[in-house]
Amino acid sequence: METIINRKTLETKWGIIDYSYSVPDENYPTGLLLFLGSIIHKKYRRDGKFKEMVSDLFKMMPIGTLIQVALANKKLVPMFERIGFKKIYKIEYWVTASNTLNLGGYLTKEMLDQVMCQIDIR
Repeated sequence: METIINRKTLETKWGIIDYSYSVPDENYPTGLLLFLGSIIHKKYRRDGKFKEMVSDLFKMMPIGTLIQVALANKKLVPMFERIGFKKIYKIEYWVTASNTLNLGGYLTKEMLDQVMCQIDIR
């Protein structure tokens, strides 16, 4: 069975997150979420809005979803590591890029709570 990846965009007044999502199947029994990129409008940067957007996106996914993100902006790495992401070698369906740091993890309730906690302490 071939995994079907649907490309989508989370749009808010603060910016967008492009992502792909695969519903659970035999290849990804808990589903697969791939971050494809994001843009935060300049006037909302350093204001915690990206964390809110990530939280909103995570809330749309079932607990247990495999999440992978390739970060070119190294300033975002600590945020993802604080909520439980670990370094991984490659992102599914991507050629390994030399200018990104790849992180991955499985969505848990604790991860959702941690994102919300980071929003509260900005």
